[in-house]
Amino acid sequence: MQHSQIPNTVALSRIAIITGYLAISLLFVAGLAFYLSVRTDAPLGAVGVAVGISILLNILDAITALGKIRDWLPVHYAFTWFDALATTIDWSMMIRGASYCAISGIVLFALAINRFAHKDITS
Repeated sequence: MQHSQIPNTVALSRIAIITGYLAISLLFVAGLAFYLSVRTDAPLGAVGVAVGISILLNILDAITALGKIRDWLPVHYAFTWFDALATTIDWSMMIRGASYCAISGIVLFALAINRFAHKDITS
């Protein structure tokens, strides 16, 4: 079995791609936790619920009977960063996963900011 060598510059660029993709893919969980923490008075409980919902979505993603519905779950593309480890990167799934997570994360952050702007924090 032969092992192929990759140049350091390629390896570092791949690590940067993977790190960026993981940061974008976690925007959904961060946005959900932020939104729930604004909605409740228990911020740690909100983070726990956000992690629980993320686990539930991963379980739903594993159910093949859901068919095409699974493609719309924000966690469906969680492991497409593995594509960055291939000799040639297939960007299609990474772009789709990053866009789903970024859009849902931005929407949740916007909802949280809107809720916080209208919340009575003086009492």
